Amino acid sequence: MLRPTPRGFTLIELMVALAVAGLLLMGAIPLVREWMMNMQVRNAAMSIAGGLEKARAEAVRRNRDVTFSLVWSTGASPASLADDCTLSARSASWIISLEDPSGGCGGTLLTGDASAADKPRLLARHAQGDGSPDVIVGVYDASCASATGETQVTFNSFGRAATSPAPMRCIVVRHPGSDTTHTLRVMLGTGGSVRTCDPAVTERDDPRTCIPT
Repeated sequence: MLRPTPRGFTLIELMVALAVAGLLLMGAIPLVREWMMNMQVRNAAMSIAGGLEKARAEAVRRNRDVTFSLVWSTGASPASLADDCTLSARSASWIISLEDPSGGCGGTLLTGDASAADKPRLLARHAQGDGSPDVIVGVYDASCASATGETQVTFNSFGRAATSPAPMRCIVVRHPGSDTTHTLRVMLGTGGSVRTCDPAVTERDDPRTCIPT
């Protein structure tokens, strides 16, 4: 008994399948783009929060003041920092140093004895091009309602944020490419605590909320 010859796809069936796949792909592109923008916002917020926490921990460990600063990336590449270390309240790039970092972003990171290194004695740095090249940052007061333009926080040996000069209290991270992407906030408490929250979350018992508990 002869077995039936397997039947393949016809040209029309292949064309229909490709057309359907193309339509599905076109519908998925906006969702993928939105997801990528949200990831940039999250990457920037987590990086800034991590930098603040590291600066606070270094201040306690070294028993001295440590400064966290928001600085510009280079105009040619957001993946690297400008050597002049220009402070900016609109950048997600940051640097941690023992002194004023002006003019010293390109220096070698401190690994040994702090007394033997050139000022501003850098402890860590991050360029926003590493994971979040397109985000926009804004610095606000503790209520996140009024822009302040502050660019630095200095932690003392107790891990508290110095009050003079006035520290950053609320750093808002968003993506300019869409009005529907998440906006995240990095909040600095009076005692130096750092947390990241989502202003879109309105349930008070949700750990992601920005509403004070």
